[in-house]
Amino acid sequence: MVDDPFQQEFESGVRAHAGGRPDLAAGHFAQAVKLLPDHPVALFNLGIALEDSGQAEAALPVLQEAWRRRPDHLHTLFRLGSLLAARGRHEAALALLGRLLTLRPDYPDAAFRLANVLMALGRHAAAERTYRLALVLDPGAGSVANNLGGALRRQGRAAEAARWYGRAVRLTPSAPEFHMNLGACLIMLGAWREGWPHLDWRDRQAVWLWRRAVPGVPRWDGSPLAGRTILVHFEQGLGDTLMFVRYLSVLKRQGARTLFECQPTMRDILRSFPDIDQLVCHGDPLPPADWHAPLMSLPGLCGDRPETVPGAGGAYLHPPADRVAAWARRIGTDGFKIGINWQAAGDDRSIPLAAFAPLAAVPGVRLFNLQQDVGLDQLGALAGSFGITCFPDAEQERTHGSFVDSAAIIANLDLVVSCDSAMIHLAGAMGRPAFLALPWLADWRWLTQPDRTVWYDCVRMFRAQEEGCWEGVLSSIAQAVVELINHEVTGG
Repeated sequence: MVDDPFQQEFESGVRAHAGGRPDLAAGHFAQAVKLLPDHPVALFNLGIALEDSGQAEAALPVLQEAWRRRPDHLHTLFRLGSLLAARGRHEAALALLGRLLTLRPDYPDAAFRLANVLMALGRHAAAERTYRLALVLDPGAGSVANNLGGALRRQGRAAEAARWYGRAVRLTPSAPEFHMNLGACLIMLGAWREGWPHLDWRDRQAVWLWRRAVPGVPRWDGSPLAGRTILVHFEQGLGDTLMFVRYLSVLKRQGARTLFECQPTMRDILRSFPDIDQLVCHGDPLPPADWHAPLMSLPGLCGDRPETVPGAGGAYLHPPADRVAAWARRIGTDGFKIGINWQAAGDDRSIPLAAFAPLAAVPGVRLFNLQQDVGLDQLGALAGSFGITCFPDAEQERTHGSFVDSAAIIANLDLVVSCDSAMIHLAGAMGRPAFLALPWLADWRWLTQPDRTVWYDCVRMFRAQEEGCWEGVLSSIAQAVVELINHEVTGG
């Protein structure tokens, strides 16, 4: 029998933690620390019990105190470094995990965590080297192979990335994230037959927000559709809907009756699409169907390839003629009219409005705002100096008809210049000339061609040459606009 109160509390904490009760363990370890406040082992155990019971904020100072008392203790370095990384304190985590690997070079989990920190800091080449070390130490770790693929992808080495994503899938075939990464990478490389089935694992992820349950209706597997009804449901953003809705025409040509469940914002603009037999807004009752399918799975299910993308050469969305005419009267005919859109759902795809200065400086150009909601705050300082024409009634309207007004405005412009957002897909779906400004690491859907996309013949792409370098992209776009204007003037 143990008579020492400290030892009693400490051993009770160990048993509780081992028994899956970190909350109970934290109470025992806290009592032990009260009895011996300077005991580094008790502090360490209290810290990990607090973290494991979901009290990361309380665990941090405890683990820091344990580290101060034993600065080279391997497990303290690992747990504190990992916790700091999880809290976004990457530089501090880098120092601790780097120290740990210096003391213990054969610690695979430490190498993996350190590589993740390097990725978060944007040091992708260093992360690649560290992931490779982690794989030497643990060759069977699918998560390391997957993340090595990510480090290579961030360096623009997509073919190498695909090989490592493939290894991750072979090592951990049940991980949907690994399949999704492999699929996106293969699609980007043009290997669509191999890529789309892997991308279809996306809705098996625990965090996937667009999983659609349709009780009693099987998921379409590519079987014949003649005389059958298929319900297609949207996924992800508004731009994805505008981009992939073209595949409803493919289903219609196969003899299907087509139902499409869309975001409410999309309702009115999609009314112009001829091959949707019934449009259903999300939240409304679903009509009966023989099959259902997620919208972004259709290219793979239809056996598509980059060279066979439907609708790329023309317009498949058309705003109402009366709305186009009404906006024509407001916009007028003077100048070379360019609609601009700078803010996307992702920060990596968004462009500071200030970067559009070279475009605003082109003689004869009139800029029109196509931005809606988010990003409008940047207009206050720049709209006047850039000469941007704004239409407040179109900027804030997020009801069913919002994209109808945007489409009608675009129909009256000479060009759209946009970041990777819904507006570029709207212009492309309308067959209107558009310049797309892409970041250094563009989304998989834009493949690897330097300036042309398989999705829209009317869209020309301008890719950043390095991360965050939008000035060069917009300067190139401004020069291309000058050439367009000169071409019109000379009638070339």
